[in-house]
Amino acid sequence: MTTTMTTATSNQERTTDIRSIPPSSSSARLLDRNTILWWATLSLISLVNICVWVYSYRALIPSGSVTSNDDDRPHHVYQRYHLFLSGIYVFVCAYRSFLPRIDLERYCLWDTPLSSIFLGRLSATIAEVCFACQIALFLRRLGTVHEHPYSVLLSLLLVPAISIAQIFCWCGVVTLNHGYHAMEESIWAICALFVGLELGSLVIFHPDKSSLFVLGTCGSLGCFAFVYFMVTVDVPMYVRRWREGRGGGGKAMAEGMDGSSGKTTRPVLLRRMTTLEGGMDAIQRRVVTKSWHIWKEETMWLTGYFSSAVWVSLFLIHLPVPA
Repeated sequence: MTTTMTTATSNQERTTDIRSIPPSSSSARLLDRNTILWWATLSLISLVNICVWVYSYRALIPSGSVTSNDDDRPHHVYQRYHLFLSGIYVFVCAYRSFLPRIDLERYCLWDTPLSSIFLGRLSATIAEVCFACQIALFLRRLGTVHEHPYSVLLSLLLVPAISIAQIFCWCGVVTLNHGYHAMEESIWAICALFVGLELGSLVIFHPDKSSLFVLGTCGSLGCFAFVYFMVTVDVPMYVRRWREGRGGGGKAMAEGMDGSSGKTTRPVLLRRMTTLEGGMDAIQRRVVTKSWHIWKEETMWLTGYFSSAVWVSLFLIHLPVPA
């Protein structure tokens, strides 16, 4: 069921279908073309990721290799766990790339029941917990092999922390409050910081082992780059939207149009919902738009999420813990 943006006016709800707003000029249509080009690039990356996972499956679990003894196999059971968890993450990210959406504003690119905000958020929750399990599995094996008790402890705390982050995300989706998303992303940033510090400790404690040195250096730099992005771009973006939602933004912006420029903008969601209302709204409502002004701010984190994060997941399948 495709419906429209909703704001509160006393006891009534006003709706505006963004698709009913005609493009102001040929430049607007050209900008919409940017959205389709971005989507096509994202979809192509996802197809490549699926192919890489299928290759990994065939490489690690060749036909006829199953025996009663895991130690006799050419691959370790540890890698099979990664293969299973990565498979969920890869295919869910592909699904979300083919049918992208913006949860709180209920925006989606294609008008199909599979673009449901509820379905997208549910699948994302499962996938992100699986990704956290991969990181935790790697840290636990790393700590066990090299007797790093903090690595083992971090592996035990990581999945519960990310599960709490998912709860905050769901609170944001059903209440339309961006503050919960800011808290979710902050938890991800804190977790990445501790993982980066733990990987960086490999460089300090094992300077004589080149494989651990390379792993620790590259891993910590990647984690710190992620933390930097979250702290400077992602979290401030959600904090800004939370403030806009609290302070309002005028009827014109709430209806999806910036009166000064005539450009379609992100609406300020003025209405707060109960958990039940928000849940039903996430199941039923979606706003179809291909406007580049809507999607532009999302493209940076969505592209990084559906590419580099998936590549880390695939990399962990084949990454043996250095001895």
